[in-house]
Amino acid sequence: MNATSFVATALAAALLFAPAPAHERFHELQDNRATLALRDRTHVSVTLYLNYTDALHRALAPDQSMRDFVLAYAALPPAELLAALRKAQERFQHDTHLQRAAGRDIPLGNWKWPDLMTVQDLLRQQAMAAIAAPSDHAHEEPLEIRAEGVAAQPITTATVRFPLEFQRVLVVSYKPNQAWVEPAGPPTVVVF
Repeated sequence: MNATSFVATALAAALLFAPAPAHERFHELQDNRATLALRDRTHVSVTLYLNYTDALHRALAPDQSMRDFVLAYAALPPAELLAALRKAQERFQHDTHLQRAAGRDIPLGNWKWPDLMTVQDLLRQQAMAAIAAPSDHAHEEPLEIRAEGVAAQPITTATVRFPLEFQRVLVVSYKPNQAWVEPAGPPTVVVF
């Protein structure tokens, strides 16, 4: 879909759908959050739940309005959008730091980012919402991003820092308790 046909489709959708009544438009804001799970003494899983459009906007076009950003990036050809996403993701990875208490970085790898089609669909939804109801803040479900870290020494405490583009991030950390449940055995007690 080229930019002209996308804008025409978005305008048609805006004309077909009147804004919902105010009581239906309000919702709780989804805060950015991260879960850090210590899988064993040296291995930590990081799962981020982000308002990805906001983070991309801050990383790729902070001088544009959100409306202009989503309209422009939603209409990009896939190859151009993919290049922009890679640029933002490299920056996000570079600016995400997990360190052991001794100050040594725990290298993060195996990053799993939303695929191109997911992000393109999200941007298009945001663009249509910006056209249909320009004064409303469009609701966006957080997208999940994953990474893994393996330290050379056991991790007992750590510090974490995220890119400025993520804004405020609620961090939940835990060390999971694991137990096998045998089909013929007694029930397994789960402790919270």
